[in-house]
Amino acid sequence: MRALIGFVVRALKWWVLPLVCLVLALLAAASYAPESVRTKLAALGVAAEGLPPPLPDNTTITERHWLEQNWTGRQRYWFHHASQGTATFPVPYDFFVSLEQPRVSLFNRGRLADIDYLRRFGFIDSPTSRDFTSGAARYGYSTRGLADTRWPGDAPLNEDGLPVGFARLAGGIDPETGRPYPAQLGFTCAACHTGHIEYKNVSIRFDGGPAMIDLGRLEKATGLAILYTLEIPFRLGRFTDAVRARGGEWKNKTDEQIEQELRASLARIRLNLEWSTQVLRRADWKSLDEGFGRLDALNRIGNQVFFENLLPSEALAGGPRVGVVPDSLAPNFARLDAPVSFPPIWDTPWFSWAQYDASIFNELVRNAGEALGVNAKINMNGKSKSPLFRSSVDMMNIYRFEEMLRGPMEGVHAKRQFEGLAAPKWSDVADKFKGDAAWSIKADMVDRGRELYRAHCAECHRGPVRDGDLAKTWPTGSFWDAANWVTVGDRQYYRVVEKPVADMGTDPQQALVLTSRQVRLPPELGLDPIAALNAKSGCALPASAGPNANFALALMAVVDRTIDQWFEDQRLAGKPIPPELEKQMRGPRRNCPNPQTFRVARVDGRPSITTVPHYRARPLDGVWATAPYLHNGSVPTLDDLLKPQDQRPARFCVGSRQFDPQKVGLKAEPGDRCPSGLTDFDTRGLANSNRGHSFEGTERDVTKLPSGVIGPAFSDEQRRDLIEYLKTL
Repeated sequence: MRALIGFVVRALKWWVLPLVCLVLALLAAASYAPESVRTKLAALGVAAEGLPPPLPDNTTITERHWLEQNWTGRQRYWFHHASQGTATFPVPYDFFVSLEQPRVSLFNRGRLADIDYLRRFGFIDSPTSRDFTSGAARYGYSTRGLADTRWPGDAPLNEDGLPVGFARLAGGIDPETGRPYPAQLGFTCAACHTGHIEYKNVSIRFDGGPAMIDLGRLEKATGLAILYTLEIPFRLGRFTDAVRARGGEWKNKTDEQIEQELRASLARIRLNLEWSTQVLRRADWKSLDEGFGRLDALNRIGNQVFFENLLPSEALAGGPRVGVVPDSLAPNFARLDAPVSFPPIWDTPWFSWAQYDASIFNELVRNAGEALGVNAKINMNGKSKSPLFRSSVDMMNIYRFEEMLRGPMEGVHAKRQFEGLAAPKWSDVADKFKGDAAWSIKADMVDRGRELYRAHCAECHRGPVRDGDLAKTWPTGSFWDAANWVTVGDRQYYRVVEKPVADMGTDPQQALVLTSRQVRLPPELGLDPIAALNAKSGCALPASAGPNANFALALMAVVDRTIDQWFEDQRLAGKPIPPELEKQMRGPRRNCPNPQTFRVARVDGRPSITTVPHYRARPLDGVWATAPYLHNGSVPTLDDLLKPQDQRPARFCVGSRQFDPQKVGLKAEPGDRCPSGLTDFDTRGLANSNRGHSFEGTERDVTKLPSGVIGPAFSDEQRRDLIEYLKTL
């Protein structure tokens, strides 16, 4: 026996203990250097799904500046943190701020909500609500108007100093179950539509611009943080203690009760992941990596509304056995295959048609649909006792967002300027870097560039919003010319130029989502999209055959019903919206599809809908601040965009906010490999094409140009002149 014991001890000493040390070393490597570990595993073809995603390191910032865009610092901060009624994150608010970062470690390595960690996903730091007045200047907010303590709506709550675009949804009653839910955490418009560039360790921030964030990686990190909390020793105890320490409804909860709530969140994530994976495998599909600065927003909205919102409650409560996705639900999930850059939203309230594909007419429908897509709570369960389409969407805040973006409608044509959110100005940034030649503007180049713009850009983008000199020499080409505007009800809207995708030659994937995707609506919803839109808005659409509905029309109908139910709920609560205010909130525009895209024609003697995908052009004010370019973010700089398409970079890196003021756009050279954590953008991939919108050759007759070519090639001098002019817009 002694000999046996001695052998075991020696084995432990010489074999087991070194093995334990090796395992701990690997865990430490994954914990302290997850970026390098994850990147190397990916390069070897190893999925490493249990490890957190690689992230770029934070840069050192010495100054922060929010640019002047017509908003006071207080208005800006409200827009950054006021809730639109969404619960984007899969756990309650107090759970999110108590979770630890998804690092493989037995010890606490920092909170998931730590601002330095969230900055690595591309988010912008923001002061706590209690410290806003005293700390606004430190974060770059203007101190103008801070003495006025009024907010555009209810005071924004950012008690934990979460980034711009994170908003706390107060606890309420679940619209499907009728049971109370605790405070949630959601995204608001600013999460995706706030720009941020860096130059010489100075952070330049501006509202309405495209965000350089990676939501896919944040989703994975959040899911792993939940999983690690439940599976790694000691972490659950630290988590339950942290949740209880926040007080409120959690103060007297037991460890078991808090754990049960967290496991319920994980079960829903698991069900959605397993069933969506089943759909992808059946079709031999794989979702694309959206990466930094892009999102397949349309397909994500469709998956949220018509897949996740329809997950059966009995499956969610079914414990560890997931089962097979029902045939009735499988057609409603689509892979992510049409990612686009987050579009700038200044001027958008004035456009006749919004979105890259000119697909949405009505402003309240546009904004409420976005809120549903980032997981507002809604009842789409026909078996529920609650009214269908009751939701947590905050229509009043959504209306206020739109009003802030648009600004006063009176007098804009006389003044020839918008008084809502203005596009950022190059000159405002140049003032921060006085003496830096890279930011100086050369007047003679601007004058030559203006003529090039008139000759080659104005057909689609029209005269610039803010260039009075061009309007003086070319009055009929002015942005403000009456021919460019259409009156709907008591409002005027800028008539955007729309071009068939086939003519522009740019990547078609995004434009195909709303024209080709189909969804299956459960009978208990009692919703025929075409009949509903015809009855409500007089769209005059012909009935369609078949069990499935066009995704765009189905989404429009669901959002319409959700809006109607919100107004009804205000009445039932004894707080009816006055008729004049309701009229203003709804706006004068009908909720109908774009007739340029959804064309009614006779097929076999019967009226039918034929779809022709389009993209729309927008005014180019602030274009210097919207890299990368084209709708899918496939061109890193303006200099690259204005070259013939064959000369554009085939690969570049995305995720850095370092700005190149000479080429105007991202510093994005990949070298042999992108730095760890950045997105390697390969333009040869699906949805990544950088073709189209090209200036090449010598042909000047636009009627003779091939698809994807919109004008003759520029000389180097002409390209520099045009870029110099575009900086001033």
